[in-house]
Amino acid sequence: MRVTPENRDALAQIASTELGGVSLDEALRVVLFEHRSRAALARLAAAPDAADSYLVESAQLAEVDAAVEE
Repeated sequence: MRVTPENRDALAQIASTELGGVSLDEALRVVLFEHRSRAALARLAAAPDAADSYLVESAQLAEVDAAVEE
């Protein structure tokens, strides 16, 4: 993959200072995940009915109590 030195260095800075020294590949994975998360939240914000449904469902899931056997 070709990237400019500036982008490589910026990603390396994020990897070092914000992500505990992870590899550039892992830093890119985190940045892409954050981008996808923001895009999904923007889609929810654009559809109030979907956002309401999501909030109701997430509240219901938060109340689930399941026993975990070790």
